Amino acid sequence: MSVNRFYRMGALFLSLMLLVTGCGGGAATTPTPQPTPDPLILLQKAAQDIQNVTSLRFKLQLTGAPAFIDTAKIISFVSADGGYTAPDKVGAKVSAAVSGVPGQIDIVAIGDLQYFKHIVLTGNRWLQQDFSPGFNADKLIRGEEGLKKALNSMRNVTLEGVEDLFGVQVYKVSGVASVAEISAVTAGLIQGTGDAIATIYIRVDNGQVERMVLVQPETVTERYPDPTTWTMELFNYNDPGVTVEAPTDAATVDTPTPISKP
Repeated sequence: MSVNRFYRMGALFLSLMLLVTGCGGGAATTPTPQPTPDPLILLQKAAQDIQNVTSLRFKLQLTGAPAFIDTAKIISFVSADGGYTAPDKVGAKVSAAVSGVPGQIDIVAIGDLQYFKHIVLTGNRWLQQDFSPGFNADKLIRGEEGLKKALNSMRNVTLEGVEDLFGVQVYKVSGVASVAEISAVTAGLIQGTGDAIATIYIRVDNGQVERMVLVQPETVTERYPDPTTWTMELFNYNDPGVTVEAPTDAATVDTPTPISKP
C-alpha cells in the first residue's frame, strides 16, 4: 500500500469518526436528577384529585383471614367489581360466600337508597333495602370523611420508590392508619380497633391512586396465619362508559334480611 493511499484512508476514517461524533450531539450528558417528591404531598394531591372525578371503576379483593358482611357472620366477603358515577351512584357485583356457599350479590346504591339481589337472600329479585347502612357514594368519593380522609390519615409515611404496576410507573407510599379512619375504603366492611399497614400506589404521570393495600395484623390467629388484606384497584378515571342505574323492578320490604346490620 502506498504512503499516499494510507494517508487518504486515514483521513477518510477520521472524517467518519467526526461525522458520527457530530451526529451523536457530542459528549454524553448526565441527566438532571429529579427531586424526590414528598410522600405526604403525593397523598394530599391524590386525595384532593379523587374528589373531582366524574366516574371510575374499582375492584376490591380480600385475602387472608375472612371478613363478614353481616354481624351474624353468615356472609363472608370475597371481592367486589363495580363502578362509580358522580355525584352519588355506585354499582357492583360482590362475590361472597353465604353459609359457606359461594355466590354473587348485585348491589346498587344511589344517594341514600340501596338495592341488592341474591339468589337465596332475596329470591333472585331486587330489593330496595340497605346493604351497607349509612353508605353514600357521594360521601365516599367527594366527601371529607371518605377516601380523602383515608389517604390523609396515614402516619409514618414513607416513599419506598418507583415501581412498574401493570406497565404504569407508580410511586409506592407506605404507612399506617387507624382502621376506623380508613373504613370508608371498604364501605365499612373493614372491622377492628387497631392500625392497618397501608401501601398506596400513585401514578407518576398524573398523581392518581392506582392501588391501595390495607393489611390488618390483628386478624392473625392460629387458624388464620395470614392477616386480612384488602386490595383496592382504581382505574378508568372519568370514563363516560361507566354507568350506574337503579333497578326498575325493585321491591320494598320491611323485614330485614340476613345481610342487614343493626
